[in-house]
Amino acid sequence: MTEITPALVEKAYIALVSCDRDEAAQYWAEDVRFSVPGRHGQAGWHEGLDALLAFRQALTDAAGGDFQVELVTSMISGNENMDVVKVHAVRPGAPAGSTSPFDVLDALGVQVFRWEDGRVVEGRAGFFGDGATNYDQWWSPLGADGRRRDL
Repeated sequence: MTEITPALVEKAYIALVSCDRDEAAQYWAEDVRFSVPGRHGQAGWHEGLDALLAFRQALTDAAGGDFQVELVTSMISGNENMDVVKVHAVRPGAPAGSTSPFDVLDALGVQVFRWEDGRVVEGRAGFFGDGATNYDQWWSPLGADGRRRDL
């Protein structure tokens, strides 16, 4: 059994964010399942490495290439880890200085992963307080003015 360490967790995040399939496959199982919170088109279970990478790419694209995840702390117990994360993203075309939750995502959340043989096999994410609402609004197909926008 591979020991889950903070360094391994960080490598898994870096590999996922890269959206490089070969790199991600070193840390994420082919049949990984990941639950995205919310009430929007990306919410729910993403099943399989390709689906998870497609979701991660959608995050990057929706943020104009700059979806930031800061790992605040990681707690490890056996084959599971729980990470507190801060996420930040701004929609392309957002007015300068906008604080609208439809334009700017700033949320504190948690991600819980289960590992087998050195790879993540299941993950779940959630946000605290207003972060959950902010995440839904940021993914909304509507802008703050109620007009539809490209996702």
